[in-house]
Amino acid sequence: MLNRKIILSAFTILAVFFTICLIYAHYEYTQLKVKTIEVVSKDIPEEFNGKKIVFLADFQLDTYSRFNQKQLDRIIKLVNEQEKDIILLGGDYTNWTGKIPRFYKGMEKLEKPEYGIYAVLGNHDYNSVGKNIAELKKLGYKVLVNENDKIMINNQSIYISAVDDLRKGQPDADRALEGIKKDDFNIFITHNPEYFEYMTDKQKERADMTLAGHTHGGQITLFGLILHAEIKHPWKYGYGLKEYDGHKIYTTSGVGGGAFEMFIRFFAQPEIVVLKLKKIK
Repeated sequence: MLNRKIILSAFTILAVFFTICLIYAHYEYTQLKVKTIEVVSKDIPEEFNGKKIVFLADFQLDTYSRFNQKQLDRIIKLVNEQEKDIILLGGDYTNWTGKIPRFYKGMEKLEKPEYGIYAVLGNHDYNSVGKNIAELKKLGYKVLVNENDKIMINNQSIYISAVDDLRKGQPDADRALEGIKKDDFNIFITHNPEYFEYMTDKQKERADMTLAGHTHGGQITLFGLILHAEIKHPWKYGYGLKEYDGHKIYTTSGVGGGAFEMFIRFFAQPEIVVLKLKKIK
């Protein structure tokens, strides 16, 4: 009888614990944060000193039966509130092709900064890659697939470069970095941070900062410990700013995603990233 009471009490405690965790996970999903990173480099031209770049990835605000319009509105409102000169979108815009029109309709509210919005493709965007590219371009975004773009201010310039998705596309860093020299300032984007493993040192030397997404910061973690992130090396690239052999990569936790058909996150808070450029001598 005593053992039965102990077992029943244990199950009750566990049920209460998991219920509290689930409630919190729904709450955390809505709590977008702004992560500011100072990017310091002698390669930054004087005209770009102090310029700000907003980076966000992994929207995926849809399940089979639902679309999270409230979260999209929160994301856009937060981005619009930031001081910024450039916006970079790191891929994975929807999960289901049927939700594509609604997502891009909502993105019409995103305000374009002076030097434009750049977008790359993620693995989920290959569910309907032609349609995604068309919608991104329709909004006036510059879609980068194994290519780069030079941004000029008074004869001084920086580059934004990006590769295709590692899992579904054909990434080619040589093509993405074509024309970029070691002393040029360049932001390099790969949706999947695992691609960093495939880059040569010479390629990394032409990327002052690599940006990635895909992992969602683990989405559901063990109180911050990433157990699963759909990459081979989650301890290396699961989340945050890392530096290997002098080469920097930042993997964002993203802004959306979900698990078990629910809009939840557990100790993997969604974020937008603000990169502040700082020139040093």
